[in-house]
Amino acid sequence: MSAKVTTRQITFNHRFALANMPEAHAPGTFDLVVEQIPLDVSWEAYRASCQLMLVDGGTTSAISVTMAELEAALLADSQHDVNSGLS
Repeated sequence: MSAKVTTRQITFNHRFALANMPEAHAPGTFDLVVEQIPLDVSWEAYRASCQLMLVDGGTTSAISVTMAELEAALLADSQHDVNSGLS
């Protein structure tokens, strides 16, 4: 089995921060690269490795992130307007 790589776009509408980021990042649409690495077992199984590609001032950096952390950040972003009283 070989590794499977997929890319999808993730959008944050507000400033956000993840564990591996030195500071909050401006909102925008970013690429999430997910590499599924095969495990050495007798059935088909993979371990996911995720990288969020952040572009800032013409420089692109890859931030390692777990899906759970990313989903929590996206949920917090989507609830930002609700919590601030905006529509």
